[in-house]
Amino acid sequence: MRAGIALDLTPPVPASSGEPSPPHDREITAEIIASLLLQPPPPEPGVVSHLHIIGATITGKLQLAYATVEIPVTMVDCHFAEPAELSDASLRTLNLTGCLLPGLNADRLKVEGDLVLRRTTSGTVSLFRADIAGDMWLTEADLTAAGTAHALQAPQLHVGGGLYARSVTATGGLNLWGAQAFTLDVSASRLSNPTHAALRCDGLRLAQDLLCTRASVDSGGVSLFGATIGGQCWFNDADIHSTTGWAINAPSVGVGGGVYGRGMTAQGGVNLFAATIGESLELAGCTLTAHHNHALRAPGARIEGNLQLHNGATVTGDISLPRADVRATLLLSGSAFTGSTIDLNHATVGALDMTSLNTLPSVLDLRAATIGRINDSAASRPPRIELDGLTYQDLRPVLPAHQRLAWLDRGDSYNPLPHERLAAYYRQLGHDNDARAVQLARHRKRRSHLRPLARLWGHLEDLTVGYGYRPGRAFVSLFALTAAVAIVFAARPPQANRIGGPGFQPVAFALDLVLPILDLGQEQSFIPSSETAWVAWTGAIAGWLLATTIIAGLTRRLSRSGH
Repeated sequence: MRAGIALDLTPPVPASSGEPSPPHDREITAEIIASLLLQPPPPEPGVVSHLHIIGATITGKLQLAYATVEIPVTMVDCHFAEPAELSDASLRTLNLTGCLLPGLNADRLKVEGDLVLRRTTSGTVSLFRADIAGDMWLTEADLTAAGTAHALQAPQLHVGGGLYARSVTATGGLNLWGAQAFTLDVSASRLSNPTHAALRCDGLRLAQDLLCTRASVDSGGVSLFGATIGGQCWFNDADIHSTTGWAINAPSVGVGGGVYGRGMTAQGGVNLFAATIGESLELAGCTLTAHHNHALRAPGARIEGNLQLHNGATVTGDISLPRADVRATLLLSGSAFTGSTIDLNHATVGALDMTSLNTLPSVLDLRAATIGRINDSAASRPPRIELDGLTYQDLRPVLPAHQRLAWLDRGDSYNPLPHERLAAYYRQLGHDNDARAVQLARHRKRRSHLRPLARLWGHLEDLTVGYGYRPGRAFVSLFALTAAVAIVFAARPPQANRIGGPGFQPVAFALDLVLPILDLGQEQSFIPSSETAWVAWTGAIAGWLLATTIIAGLTRRLSRSGH
């Protein structure tokens, strides 16, 4: 110790004729270690004192609570008979690489340098409000808690550097509630907790990345409620299961960069309620299974980049994004949905891409959504689509009206707004015929919801003038009615009702009857016989109805054109 040389008590490899040294030859009492740390002997000239022990068995309980240790402590591959007590202690550095401990109680521990627990096997490690100025290393550690407690109890832990816990096995999981660190890496770790979050990071604050790549959570899930992550959040190829709640529960999480879960499995769904993500949310090829019907729940979330749920993603349950703001593209192409509703009610999305879906969701809810561009295809449209209040700038591909109208016919009830918006879109493109076809379809759909008399009047408007969007029908109807009346009275001329009147003209007489605003003197000068009186009455009534219908239809047409 005075010379700065390690005391190596590792048993030697046995010779062919001998046995390894007995365990008691490697034992050191905890009292001796505590005494050396609290009152270290003066070092040799030019040497920094350092307690460095390898392969020892520590008997008794190491009591350093409230102690101040001025020299570095390194104990490698040592076996502690009892839990070590370091609560409220202050140390320069602490290295317990490869040690075996029943437990480590170090609440409020202060370490000026690194805390190293690499390959350590221990019961519960408690670091409540501990302050580690350097890095904290848990790589390949094996921690086991009793009952349902967390194997690492470190709420409000402060780590000045990174917290590196790659390939950790934690039966009971890690509790980092309110902790702070530069970065947290639990990649390739195996965590479990039957009743609580296996990785509990509520209120966690990281200056840089959270890395959970290839992590395996057998039960308990991951909780990041209110966490702040300055860099990226990595869940690529992670396998996360929860039997009690969300697989990933991260409401109000704030991520400065992106969230990446390519190939991730989340058995229990992902909750990103009111989350803020500074770049993209990428879930390509992931498998999401619902918790309470929701596979991905992100109401009010704000995503500055893309939301990618494509490239073979499998979703069982709803995608809930009401009031969410996705600044770039919501990419759903190439995904399979089972029993899913995609809810974008009141959402704002730069572009929605669902040109090809392996399996269709049941419902697509776009009510009151604002979407810059929609890319879809006839084969990718769910059986039910709600479009009331939807606004959009562009539809791709540009399709003729009769193909787009099938898109509008998948709602549960009639609302004129989707038809009005589609007609305005076609007018913006200069496709006036398509715009008129959409408006005509709107009136026909509305007609099916009217009372019988109003429905009959609608049929008449449709037949005669196409609700004002087929003006050519008006002239055909007038010509047909006038011709029919003229033919009847040419065969059975009416009788003159005065001497010296004009001569009978069948066409003029028919025009006088059919057109109420026209007076050619024929109707006043001739009286139909009893056999043809009904034709005159029918022609006059039909003329009035036709004229009223034409005026109503053309007025509607002019009104729409003015808008």
